[in-house]
Amino acid sequence: MLDLDLDDLKSLVAGQDPILLLLDFDGTLSEIAPRPEQATLCPGNQLLLCQLANRSEFVVGVISGRSLHDVEARVNVPGLVYAGNHGLEISGLGLDYRHPDAESASRTISQASHDLEIRLAGVPGAFVENKTYTLTTHFRQTPPQYHDQVVSVFDDITHQFVQSGSCHVTEAKMALELRPAIDWNKGRALTLIRSRLSPESFPIYMGDDATDEDAFGAVRSAGGVGVYVGPPGVSTCASWRLASPEDVSAALVELVTL
Repeated sequence: MLDLDLDDLKSLVAGQDPILLLLDFDGTLSEIAPRPEQATLCPGNQLLLCQLANRSEFVVGVISGRSLHDVEARVNVPGLVYAGNHGLEISGLGLDYRHPDAESASRTISQASHDLEIRLAGVPGAFVENKTYTLTTHFRQTPPQYHDQVVSVFDDITHQFVQSGSCHVTEAKMALELRPAIDWNKGRALTLIRSRLSPESFPIYMGDDATDEDAFGAVRSAGGVGVYVGPPGVSTCASWRLASPEDVSAALVELVTL
């Protein structure tokens, strides 16, 4: 994995048209916030995304673990394609997609969310985010001595759903996720978006978490560029690295001025 500077970025996109630019939200377009509802776009990113979306050579979008409604509201830029719940629901630029098996999982997610909320009520800083088709248990603000308890409760509540084959568990930064056992992820969402909106495009994906690895793999398979956002020394299949969301903003400025 190589550090991406602005000259590298220019070289990578030189002569490419169209370009499919897809980005994660938290930790990429936004700094990581203590709680999900506190996250906002980094200064200037809304205008930069709007400017890129208005360029004929770009197709721009956001793929997030947040719900579709949530990520659309937080970015709030018209002319983008938005994917929520790791791509289980996608909307924008004429694309309106919901995975056919997602709706049937909502009852299981609701039950698990209810049970987790009860069991974690006394754990400082821990809370459950029900996103209809997936859920996330957050413990970023939980004192370290309670982390094992959060994991134990999460495993106990979700075990029945994992064992039945209806759901599977994934890990994110200081969070545990329960998702329906559907063969779907950010990589599959990226592939669908590209096939529907711009099949011949040069794809670029930027993200910061383990849940972005599938998208990095998909973009590499399509001959594009994966950019990991975060510190060095992380195992990733992305080919390039930016240190922070601030550097992502600088990269967007460079793309706007190409």
